Amino acid sequence: MNCKSLVLSLGLALLGSASPSWAQDILGPLSGAVDRQLVQGWQAGEEGGWFVLRNDSVEGSEQTLTLNAGKPPEDGREITVSVTLKSQIAEAAIGLLARSASNDDVCLMEITAEAKGNLFCVIEGEFKSIASVANAARMDGSDTITMVEVPGAARFFVNDTQIGDVTYASALGGEIGIMAYERGTFGLADFQISPPPGAAASSGSGLPPKGGSGGGAGLPPKGGSGSGGSTSGTPAPSGGSTGGQSGGGSSGGDNRMTAIMGPLGDTIANADGKDGWELFFEDNWLVLVNSAKASSELAYKVPVGPLNSGERVTTLNVGILPPQGENAADFGKSAAGILIESSDGSSSCIGEITASRDALVLCFGADGKGSEVGRLNGAAQGDGKDVLEFIERPGFGEFRLNGQAIGQVQDHPSLGADIGILAYERGEFYVGGFTISTSANTASAGSSPSGNTPAPGGGVPMFGNDEARLIGVYLGLTNSIFMHEFGHALIGELQIPSTGPEEDAVDIFSALKVVEPTMYPTEDEGINAIGREVATYSALQWYYSGMVAQQQGAGETPWQDEHTPDLKRFRNVFCVMYGGNPGIFTNLAEQIGFDDRTLGRCEGEFNKQNRAWRTILAPHTRVDAWFPEGQLPADAPGSNVEVTFEPTKSEIGSFLTTAFGDGLRGFADNLSKTYALPRPIQVTYKDCGELNAWYDPREGSITMCYDLIEHLAVMISDIEMGGDQGAASTPPANTKTADVTNTRTAPSGNTSTDELADLGIPATNVLFPAPYNGPTPASHTKAQVLTTEDLAAALNDGTQVLLVDTSGLAETIPGALSVVDAGKDGSLTDGFQSAVDAWLKEQTASDTKMPIVFFGKGLQDRSAYNGALRAGALGWNAFWYRGGVSAWQSNGLPLAPVD
Repeated sequence: MNCKSLVLSLGLALLGSASPSWAQDILGPLSGAVDRQLVQGWQAGEEGGWFVLRNDSVEGSEQTLTLNAGKPPEDGREITVSVTLKSQIAEAAIGLLARSASNDDVCLMEITAEAKGNLFCVIEGEFKSIASVANAARMDGSDTITMVEVPGAARFFVNDTQIGDVTYASALGGEIGIMAYERGTFGLADFQISPPPGAAASSGSGLPPKGGSGGGAGLPPKGGSGSGGSTSGTPAPSGGSTGGQSGGGSSGGDNRMTAIMGPLGDTIANADGKDGWELFFEDNWLVLVNSAKASSELAYKVPVGPLNSGERVTTLNVGILPPQGENAADFGKSAAGILIESSDGSSSCIGEITASRDALVLCFGADGKGSEVGRLNGAAQGDGKDVLEFIERPGFGEFRLNGQAIGQVQDHPSLGADIGILAYERGEFYVGGFTISTSANTASAGSSPSGNTPAPGGGVPMFGNDEARLIGVYLGLTNSIFMHEFGHALIGELQIPSTGPEEDAVDIFSALKVVEPTMYPTEDEGINAIGREVATYSALQWYYSGMVAQQQGAGETPWQDEHTPDLKRFRNVFCVMYGGNPGIFTNLAEQIGFDDRTLGRCEGEFNKQNRAWRTILAPHTRVDAWFPEGQLPADAPGSNVEVTFEPTKSEIGSFLTTAFGDGLRGFADNLSKTYALPRPIQVTYKDCGELNAWYDPREGSITMCYDLIEHLAVMISDIEMGGDQGAASTPPANTKTADVTNTRTAPSGNTSTDELADLGIPATNVLFPAPYNGPTPASHTKAQVLTTEDLAAALNDGTQVLLVDTSGLAETIPGALSVVDAGKDGSLTDGFQSAVDAWLKEQTASDTKMPIVFFGKGLQDRSAYNGALRAGALGWNAFWYRGGVSAWQSNGLPLAPVD
């Protein structure tokens, strides 16, 4: 854009409507917003080619002009606007705005009257500064702000200088426009929304633009010929040096160097050349080239000083190619990465990727000898998408690749001195996006405002390194949130009815799924303890968040909100869990004051809800040992639940992925095997910039935000541990992450007679839900199966047997007791289980060796199977006469009226 002069005038007239003679040319698609959105105290008009906004008197006022642009296309879009302003107030600003169409969440790239460039977001009322660059604007009428946006992410520029990125913020994908703030005169022009500029990497390099191609993985490159830098393949300005170093010979080159390499820009631009090395600009990369000089290294660094508190994060985008025309296999040791070095240069550590796609951390002492601190074999993608990070706290640092920890250094001499980049051996080393940011507190985005200060060496609450409790917290939070969203997905994908308001219904579904493993304990008490902790913390999150809100004086959830208030959610969830297994929740119920009257109803609530969900889902469920009510064959076709863990800046997110990633994938695989889904469900764990998780019915996807899990984990740690972390950021020893999946198997059936015919239903440890009509298994997991011949022989021999008839018929086998409720559904840990045990003791005089035979109507009566399962699980000598009254009668044996 040609430079324009802002003509100031005291006589700007209030704009009644956007004049078609000029507004469309100056404001483009934004022109229609003027007459609808101009606020009191602001005037508008056209002068000197600018659309001018003016506020003379209203302090702290802001004027926005926006249009609803919706989500960007998959290949992205570019929004540009020319801006200028004049004000005596330093904070006065004008900028490019992205705002949610449904709430007040906003992200703004602005320039101020001090020529500063500020990028920030306000999400759910919380201000988050992303970048602030002094003297970013020229203030001469030539300033342009640009936003390059793809689905879920945006990159902002001022005059082709990259300021910062916004990823997965709720403000994106809605309204776009401008905002002017404070008193002054503000000009804007040439507002445009267009496809992003096509800028593939040069054909000779073979490396795609930084961040890779495509909308989801990264952003399009920015900075073409107009930026003043070299074109692809042309050496960067060197000030006459044949070494190819970028120097001070071109201000355009310096600008581009700063845009790509941030705080290292001046260092690189002013450095002397090194023999054998050349530098090039290519798209949004700086390329360091060593074609022939073996074992040579090139390094640039800046002093950063010691870190006494808070956190410092250094980030570098990196890619490696062999020298032109060479085979990549011959340059496996070529490497590039982030360098930290002591002030005297005697000690250093490097977090790097190699051309062979390994990631490693090497440290060197004063003797020059190196030691390998950490390695991830094959972890680098090698296609321009790799991001290295160095996260530093006082006395501690961790190198990461794409969010995954490579190695850590503790109290090393290289900490708190210089930081930079290093390239080693021959090849073409692509670097860019170099940033160094410092935060006053160590909690990542989305963490609790209460300040759960991590211990040195890790920002992950470790809950005293109590294994069961640690796993219980993280899996309790993660599984309960995920099963809540999966409940939404089942309702949406299968088009099933909801068992009440949908948010409440899926809360209950989640509670049923989380408590279920505790109802069928294994022989490993360690695993059982983990299961109990997982269930406990999945409920406690609602109790804690509700109590914290009360203590902080937060208002109640608005009556029109679809979500039930947190304490009420806790009541509903906990009641169902208690009803399913009161034994493990009795102490907790007493501690929190759960009243006996409510607890008395909880078993019934569990039974009703468990029965409802299993019945509703049965037509879509594959029959197996844990879902005997399923109406689909075990090999019924269906789609998978697929889990992806995106790179994260959250330490808790990294810990969750590392410690529990395989278990969470296995959990999702089990769901794929259980339910016949019409299309794949993509589950993505990622940084969202908001405390949330959601199911998207259009895409058939579930998004799990590390932010929310981190927030809740820190909240629990603050409450229970007072912020005490333990001292680890890696999984504790012997963590049984695989045990979150169901690995139990049922015994095979016997098909020797018609009474034992295999009807395709596996034996199960799960009580069949009412109504109890349906095919039964051919075998039993907790009882011996009797035929008519077996039972008749035992009775003829005079064996003392307790016969229990669950059929409810008017006639039964002589001597049997008719106890319909003996086959009641629920769980093997519910309150009724204790009643069964007490009744059997009464009937047998506590003789646990006495045979107890359960029977019902016949092969289609599941109540007797339940009765034998309850008794067998309690340790009684249980038998199941599967043929029941029908088989007994068909064999010509007598029946007697029920007494």
